[in-house]
Amino acid sequence: MTDPVVWLNGAMLAQSSARIDPLSQGLLYGLGVYDTLRTVNGGHPLELERHHLRLSEGADRLRLTVPALVEVANAIAALLSANRLSDARIRLTLTAGAYAGMQPAGDAPGDCLITAAGLAPVKPAASLVIAPWKRNPESPLAGIKFSACAENVLAQRFALTAGADEALFLNTRDELCEGAFSNVFIVEHGGVRTPPLSSGCLPGITRETVIRLCHAHGIPFQECAIPAGALTTEVSGREIFVTSSIRGIQPVDRLNGVPLHAPGAITRRLMDHYAAGLDQAGK
Repeated sequence: MTDPVVWLNGAMLAQSSARIDPLSQGLLYGLGVYDTLRTVNGGHPLELERHHLRLSEGADRLRLTVPALVEVANAIAALLSANRLSDARIRLTLTAGAYAGMQPAGDAPGDCLITAAGLAPVKPAASLVIAPWKRNPESPLAGIKFSACAENVLAQRFALTAGADEALFLNTRDELCEGAFSNVFIVEHGGVRTPPLSSGCLPGITRETVIRLCHAHGIPFQECAIPAGALTTEVSGREIFVTSSIRGIQPVDRLNGVPLHAPGAITRRLMDHYAAGLDQAGK
């Protein structure tokens, strides 16, 4: 098996040769942020500027420094070439460096790791279950992609054990929040709804794109609190879909074991508009 090439702190290295300081605060305390994006149409990084901005906003909360956008873009291009990839999954990981105490030292730079891998096929539809744990919208980490995401991993394992594809989080106010690795949308009565950022959900890049598509194509849209009870109330013609930068818009065909029509008419319409945008992105 070929040893993949990674980008670590400005250097291109074989994955097996990449090393970080064993006293890194990112390793010891999970003090870091990450972002994931994909390339399309021969290697064009989709929404790189928006991903870089979101990574920077999360890094600011943890007092981390992000490499400049042009450096990240050049690193991605070099990784795609070195690993002979075209359409790929790119992960940017930024962690605190090695220093003693709680306050970062000026001479202790953090670590920036960028990896590239081939895209796995996305299922035509996903099944969801509600996780037994809840998001805290008052957490100082709410709304950022922090690298200590064991809670997400445990929720995902819960879903897989239950025979589902992904877990949904409610928040401590008993409102719908987000998926373990996605944002969530509900379609009812001809309109689209999604939880607001105040629910504690991640400000997803594809989430923002869907909101823009709704406004651009005259699809009624609301960003509003969605009580947990609304998920179990039967509504004729209800559609649910989840979004992420890797899967795009993915219909949901089952929630807590209850079948849903997937994709419904509005979900399909948004999927078509999104796919058209991907085609344009690489031109």
